[in-house]
Parts: sequence; C-alpha cells; structure tokens
Amino acid sequence: MSTVTVANMGQKNYVFKNWAGVYSTKPQLYFQPATRNEVKHVVNQARKQGKHLITVGSGHTPNTLCMYSEWMLNLDKLNDITAFDESPDKNYADVTVGAGIRIFELNEYLDPLGYTIQNLPSILIPSLGGVISTGTHGSSAYHGLLSSQIVNLTMINGSSEVLFLDSEHHPDIFKAALLSLGKIGIIVEVTIRVVPKFNLKCKQEMISFDQMLEMWDYVWTSSEFIRLWWYPYNDKCILWRAEKTEQAPTKGKKGWLTNRFNRILYEALLWVCVKLYGPLTPYVERFVFNRQFRNVGGLGHGSVEVTGSMDGLSLDCLYSQFVDEWAIPMDNGPEVLRSLQHSVSSATESAEFYVHSPVEIRCSNTTVPDELTIEKTRSATSVGPVYGNIVRPYLDISSRDPRHAAPDNITNSQLTLFINATVYRPFGFNSPVHKWFSLFEDTLTVAGGRPHWAKNFLGSPKLALGDAPKPNYLDYECRGLGKKIREWYGTDLQKFLEIRNQQDPSRVFTPETDWTVTNGFS
Repeated sequence: MSTVTVANMGQKNYVFKNWAGVYSTKPQLYFQPATRNEVKHVVNQARKQGKHLITVGSGHTPNTLCMYSEWMLNLDKLNDITAFDESPDKNYADVTVGAGIRIFELNEYLDPLGYTIQNLPSILIPSLGGVISTGTHGSSAYHGLLSSQIVNLTMINGSSEVLFLDSEHHPDIFKAALLSLGKIGIIVEVTIRVVPKFNLKCKQEMISFDQMLEMWDYVWTSSEFIRLWWYPYNDKCILWRAEKTEQAPTKGKKGWLTNRFNRILYEALLWVCVKLYGPLTPYVERFVFNRQFRNVGGLGHGSVEVTGSMDGLSLDCLYSQFVDEWAIPMDNGPEVLRSLQHSVSSATESAEFYVHSPVEIRCSNTTVPDELTIEKTRSATSVGPVYGNIVRPYLDISSRDPRHAAPDNITNSQLTLFINATVYRPFGFNSPVHKWFSLFEDTLTVAGGRPHWAKNFLGSPKLALGDAPKPNYLDYECRGLGKKIREWYGTDLQKFLEIRNQQDPSRVFTPETDWTVTNGFS
C-alpha cells in the first residue's frame, strides 16, 4: 500500500471524546482497521512518516492518557471470535478473539455456549484490549486483575512485527503487555480463559460506617464477590456480597434511581449544588440515599436476589463524572477511611469543599500461585479463578509481593483495597475536584497507595517530571506523579521502559504529551 492509501484509510475531521465528555481531540487521521495486516500497515507508515499513534477503545479512560492530535487507531472492527476450545472436563474454555471486542459482546457470544467471563469490571462497554492495557479489575477476594484470565496475546510492535506472547514465548514482553498503557505495541488478538456460566445470589445490607470498620478483618473474605459503597453524609455504607449459585434468577426490586424522573431530579439537584449553592450538597445526598435504599435492611436483614453474573457484577454509573481511584494494602484501610471521614466532615463544616456519593470501596487478590494448576473437579459454582497465566505485570498498582494463599486460607494480608472517589458532572458541567482529590491522594499516598493508571489522578507540580510546571492548571488537570512513580515501581518501571524501547525504538506509541512526560514515560 502507498502513503496515499494510508491517508485514504484514515478518517479526517473525526472528533474523539472520552465517555465522561471532559476531554476531546481531533486527530489528523483516525483509523479503524478491519484486519491485522491493516494494523501493521498503519504502524509501518506511522514509523516511516515520523507520526505517533495512539490506540483507543470505548473512551472510558477519564484522563488524557489517550488524548493526542496526530494519528489515532480504534480496534472496534477487530472483534471476531476466531477459536473456542473447551477443556476435556468442560470446566473452562479458551476463547480467542479480536482485541477490539467489547466485554458485553464477548459475554453475549459466550452465553448460549454455557460460558462466561470469570470476573468483570463495573462497566462492560470497554474493549478487551483496553481492560488488559489499563489494569482493570473487579471486586473479589479471590480474583485479581482481568489480565490474569489471559492465556496469550498477539501484538504488533513499533517495528510492525507480529509477536505471539505468553508465559513461554517472550515472557518478559508478555509481562509488560499485560498492563502496557498502549506503549509497548497494539494488542490485536487475545485468548481469554472463561468458565461455565453461573448465577449470583446477591445480598445487600445497610450498615453504619463504624460497623464497616468493626467487620474489617473478616468481611472482605466473607464472599467471593464483594463491594462496599460509603455515603459520607449519611454515615452509612451499603454492603453488597455475592456467591455463585445454581438457583434461577429472581425478580429484584427496582431502585429509586431506575425511574427516569428521579434520575433527572437527582442530576438537577446536583447541578444546583455545583453551580449555585454548594452547602446544599449534604442534604441532597441524604435525601437521595434515603429514597434509594429505604427498603434495604440492616446487617443480617438485607435484601436478597439471584441474578446472572453479568448483571450482578456490572453497575450503572449514572452520570458523567471525574473518578480518582487508588490502591492500598487492605490492612491500611480502616486508618485511611477514618482519616477521609474526618476530612470530609471538616471540609463540610468549613464549606471548603463537598463530595458526591458514594465512595466506592472494592478489593482484588493479585497474588498468584507458584504453578498453573487447574482442578478437574471444578463446577460452575466452584470458588476462585481458573488462571490464564500466573504473571504479575510490571505496572501492577496493587500491593507488592504478598504470599499466595488457597481460597480457604485467604486473609486481608493477600488483598489490595481500591478506594474510588467519584464526583459527578451534572448535565456535563464540571464540578470542582482539586481540593477533594488532592487531599484524597495525599491520604492514600501516606498509606502506601498508588493511583489507577486510567483514572483522574492529579499529582502535583512538585512530583512531576519534565520541564518547569505550567503557570496555570485547570482545576481537574493532571499535574503529574513521575517522581513518585519512579519511586513506587523502581526496577519494574526500568524493565518496562527497557522493553518499551526495544519493542518501539522509534517511539511510535509514546508521543511527548503532558501525561507521558510528567508521569515519567517519555
């Protein structure tokens, strides 16, 4: 193909906007290749023409990681199912798919075959390649990052070479590609290990903030899947726990916010708080909480329903939002949450800032066994993962090097806690976040925390790498964390960058954007 053909392949005047609607960019050319050869050709031409190339999926990453104005490539058309291989005992299957397939599309394909993805993120729209590249996780004391379900990857690097990666073929590159931020190459094909489909028996209970802390040492291992939502202005938490079951789905009660009028009302009230009168925020949050959870009982008396795994593990994120999520060792959770509770209370009394509810609290177990073994006696309701690999990515943000334990011996010491501060953008209007997010990040940093790569972490000019800081920043703009990232990841980051330089010597996938430079990836 000629250079003219490449230009014809790309779309001009395309505006890419992230899901939250905060950031947008108009790349010079926007590509949607339908074959592996077309991806190779675009990469080859980008290198020859001195262009940088960013790969994007659904746009759910709320920061500027994928924002760039030269060439942009989307893999939505690489979403075919190319192989489906059941294990002899039919207790798992390996499915090979194009990396552009969305999570919900893959589960829709698997459902009639009697299989499902083992663990899911809260949002099902992202592409499979995207959730691998950003360290996406669900919430379970038994399951880790979604990348742990991956058997192998096929990647096109910056030299247009096609590489097959797994634990035996290029294991170091595989370890980098399992959380690559799109900077090692373009993942074009994925083999993911799936399990027989299961339903979830879900229990939802209302507990106080103090009850949550009293239960801390055992609550996180009390169910295979678990989430907590903390509502600071109500001093309450909603505890959601789920176990696999063979029971048929039941018809659950609809929440107050499933009603379209109520949903618009809440957004309108948030708009009033954001644009007109901030001190109204606690009253609005208390009102909505009482409407949404008025039928949820206390500990031991909560509501129970049975649902399919995809419905049970996914969430309605309501509105456009800023999201700042950090990971800390599970044992540090109570101290952090008490500190955050005090900070929110003090800020409310002084009218310094206001937060939106809930603060989402989840966990993951990214420990891995010494050997990849699969129980032949597994059933659809067996607890725990069927690993696709036992590799920990170089850029894994979770607690480092805890010992692995079998499902019946897991304690908090094996777990990483994810705390997620969400601030809504009612009707697309920005809410102030800098004071809250900065305090949140300072608190999590002291507790051994690290930010989720694909969220709205802010950092500080003092912690950024690169040239002198800008004279002015937008309230929600990332300042950078490059100095801390070097400290946190040490030799792992050095190895990652070494592999990046080998696989992409021309830096096709690493443009000199503010995010790349200030966070230490230039």
